[in-house]
Amino acid sequence: MSLHARHHVNLGEDDEDNDEISPALHPPRERFNLIPKSFTNSLPNEIWAETQRGIVRGNPLAIRDPQTLENERRHRSLIERRAITITSASRISRHDFMMACSLRNSLVGGGRRGEALHALLSDAKSSFVASSNVVVRREEEEEQTEEESLGVFVTKSGEGIKTNAKIFTLESDLYYPLSSAFAINSARTKAPRFVEAAKRVASGFEVHASMALNLLLDSSSYRASCPPLTGQLDPSVPLLWDASQIALLRGTPTFESVVTRKTFVKNAHAGIFGEENKAVSYEMFAWAISTVLSRALSVSSKNKNIDNVSSFYSFIPGVDLLNHDASANCEIRLVSNTNNASTSIEVYAIRDIENDEECTISYGNHRSNDELLRKYGFCVPNNRNDSIDVRLRASNTFLKVDRKTVDELFLEENRSGQKQDDFVSKYDRNEVLDSIAEQKATLDEVAEREPALVKGGEERSGKKWLRAIRLLRKGQYELLDATERAFH
Repeated sequence: MSLHARHHVNLGEDDEDNDEISPALHPPRERFNLIPKSFTNSLPNEIWAETQRGIVRGNPLAIRDPQTLENERRHRSLIERRAITITSASRISRHDFMMACSLRNSLVGGGRRGEALHALLSDAKSSFVASSNVVVRREEEEEQTEEESLGVFVTKSGEGIKTNAKIFTLESDLYYPLSSAFAINSARTKAPRFVEAAKRVASGFEVHASMALNLLLDSSSYRASCPPLTGQLDPSVPLLWDASQIALLRGTPTFESVVTRKTFVKNAHAGIFGEENKAVSYEMFAWAISTVLSRALSVSSKNKNIDNVSSFYSFIPGVDLLNHDASANCEIRLVSNTNNASTSIEVYAIRDIENDEECTISYGNHRSNDELLRKYGFCVPNNRNDSIDVRLRASNTFLKVDRKTVDELFLEENRSGQKQDDFVSKYDRNEVLDSIAEQKATLDEVAEREPALVKGGEERSGKKWLRAIRLLRKGQYELLDATERAFH
């Protein structure tokens, strides 16, 4: 395989991710135990009120005071460390168990997210095996307060990781209950009217809605490793931003896309749960949908002998610690086991990885910062996939300029070339320059209201979401400046 590009339905915008969800890999299992049978016919408030109380009980960060939280954390850590013994791993070899424990133990210092994954993967025992040469730690560039920013790194000593070396193995009993196949089958069994309501919102949306429902109701262990349902002061994904944060996107193509997506999800919530049903709030639903879109991985197989398993869409604990890099050094593969009786997800190095180097995958080699921000909540410096749309009002069209166009036509050494002259001659020079001036004026107006966004500011300072907007705006300015120079 190689790709981890997330699958997306059209959530109020034109996305490129339109690959289909694979058929179910296994028969549906009985889940959603919190939902009474009456849920198949209606969504009464009293049912969802009990469900919501269950969610709060399952989220230790939701309502407890700091001292209670610290006591519970120490208690869980003590129990989990005692549980990590060789005798508890009798189903696997000592070598494989110690490989898994090396990475698991490194999760203990990873804040709330790290400890939640530590508990989940320790419970999984033989279902999760990791190379002894990798550990989890915070990204060095991140502020200590941002405990969500973890990554997988090669250990500082040892031989590093060689090409084609296996880094992770996850058996299906760990990831399948978190998959789209499982969620949609469970929802069809336990809540068919929910599925039909989601279908009416948009074709294909029932998959994401069912995964969101499964995350809220039946995946408490994995949910604990996600950004908290409550008390998240600075969410990175724009779907969860407030109006003042979204306003800082004005002047970029991301602004309209985010507004459209938020409107879509708000209407979807009303269409599925009804205006009067307050137990599953819009905020809860939006949180779950954004978690599905930003964390679920679509994995494909190169093995044509795997029946009905050409691709798979799921949350993948542990693997979701791998961060994005357009020049990734790892890839995810869907692998059939003995006689194709089951499948596993494995992560391999696709080149040599040095000591202390981060292990990365690609979330899509052609994603611009616009896409990365609205889907995953981050941007990358000097993104080669960035582009701008210069609005040409007279013809009601857009002039699209990307980095490739800038490199080929607008760089200083190429400005006198025939290619640039031919390109510029296709458009009304004054109209293009007026539109660029208008877009720059909008960007400048926003910067006046938020000084931290001033062009040329430090990319690594401030909140994570603010740094992402700054990188997005920087790329827009660079492309606007290059186009403006070419048309002068």
